Amino acid sequence: MKRSFDYLVVGQGLAGSLLAWELEKAGSTVAIIDRHRAGAASRVASGMWNPLTFRLVLKSWRADTLLPVAMEVYTDLCAHFGAEWLHPVNISRSFPDQAYVRLWEEKLLDPAYDAYVRLASAGADTHARLRYPAGRGEVAGAGWLELPPLLAAIRKHFKLKDALFETEFAYADIRLQSDGINWQGVEACKLIFAEGSLLQQNPWFNWIPLKPAQGDVLTLRIPELRLEQIYNAGFFILPLGHDQYRVGATYEWDVLSKLPTEAGKAELLDKFTKAYSGHYEVIDHQSGIRPTVADRRPLLGIHPAHPALGVFNGLGTKGVMTGPYFARQMAAFLQGKSTIEAEADILRFRKRYEKSREAAQKA
Repeated sequence: MKRSFDYLVVGQGLAGSLLAWELEKAGSTVAIIDRHRAGAASRVASGMWNPLTFRLVLKSWRADTLLPVAMEVYTDLCAHFGAEWLHPVNISRSFPDQAYVRLWEEKLLDPAYDAYVRLASAGADTHARLRYPAGRGEVAGAGWLELPPLLAAIRKHFKLKDALFETEFAYADIRLQSDGINWQGVEACKLIFAEGSLLQQNPWFNWIPLKPAQGDVLTLRIPELRLEQIYNAGFFILPLGHDQYRVGATYEWDVLSKLPTEAGKAELLDKFTKAYSGHYEVIDHQSGIRPTVADRRPLLGIHPAHPALGVFNGLGTKGVMTGPYFARQMAAFLQGKSTIEAEADILRFRKRYEKSREAAQKA
């Protein structure tokens, strides 16, 4: 295997995969260090994107900018691998009460929401056994991406290029040098951590306020449902085809488990059975830990004191929509072609870094 690269990327979830792909596409040599692990969010994520936040019916952060780039990148990836992993589909949003109906109606009159907020299509995607307490509306510009096969294809791509190290990664194996890093005899100009929730344990970046959240999801067989849109009523029902549906997701912030929990399963089934009165069968239960950041913004940048170490992480619950745009930005930044936006730059937490450094010196 080649022993020298421009970049080493630690982690091959969505963030690491997109960044490695963009760097290689721009002409850099890249290798990925990754070993499959329990709790990796990208392996179990439903892959949905949604241009709205439903609580107050507002546009997701930067949706107008992020969505076109995401669709371009995923369309290109599907074309490259000859696959159909991208599924644009409307979300059927169930209204909980009349106050919510009024919120929706306000957005229908706002030109800024023309691309996303719709009246319910006549007769579309309603079902006698699904509850719509105060009616429903539709969200355009939404959909889902088949993440596991996409990540598997990118993994195979780098493996065939002899640029995938499928081994346990240990921070102690990193040797900082004047012109880059050395990891187990492999040299690179920069090493970029895209390790998800493990960033909390990273000795160089544990000052970043990551706030991981566990999410459980179920796969159900529901023969009588026949949905074509994604149903949302504070949880989602995502049609996968062949009478199978993904149902999710929970948010557990305090007690995190790498494995699915009975509490998570019970919470999802409680929500589901309150919304649907027909027969169903649980055929799978999965769980992952999302690398959510305290301020809900991604993490891009270089360590304040170690220029050979960087981060691309924290895509969180909106990762499918957010990842492509910021992977491009991070790749361009690393190659000296662009800067990082202040909202995404890890230096927004510089004071936390300085305090952690002071505490370490006093210890």
